[in-house]
Amino acid sequence: MTKQKMPRKLNFACGSDVRKGWLNMDIVRLRGVDLVWDGSKTPYPLPAGHFDEILANHALEHMDDLLRVMEEFHRILRPGGKVKVMVPYFASPNSHRDPTHKIWFTSATFSYVGLNAYYSKAKFIVRRRRVIMFSNAGFLKSQWYSWPFDLVINATLPVYERFFPYWFPASEVHFELEVVK
Repeated sequence: MTKQKMPRKLNFACGSDVRKGWLNMDIVRLRGVDLVWDGSKTPYPLPAGHFDEILANHALEHMDDLLRVMEEFHRILRPGGKVKVMVPYFASPNSHRDPTHKIWFTSATFSYVGLNAYYSKAKFIVRRRRVIMFSNAGFLKSQWYSWPFDLVINATLPVYERFFPYWFPASEVHFELEVVK
């Protein structure tokens, strides 16, 4: 694929969620996957500064080194490019059920690639963050019956994460990050 013909959106570790108009990347050669590549192996065979958006839907929890993956996202995104992330919340039973999960996420996980973080050269601004009680409705969306829980959890996030995550475990946490170069 040449840079001119390559889509400007990357569906990272897409699995069977193949999207039209996106570059669909996965470790497994499935129908519709454009690029077969292990997301844990960097650098990716993709041009620097090319992408406007990356979608990582239940993908990052499978990576070997989150900071290295985020540095690679930073490299292939244009300035101001966005990363949309959906991952299991650390206290969710689904977070621990899958034996291929290697990383657990709280609402603060991406502060380690924030503007003042020193763990990585990749810098992102967390534009949106939302803990979701009952998921499966898409990015930054939840089931209708989840809304009251989501409202309370996100309004009291430090208290919820300190005292209640295992009593009332949320399902997912969603992030929208913007690259800073």
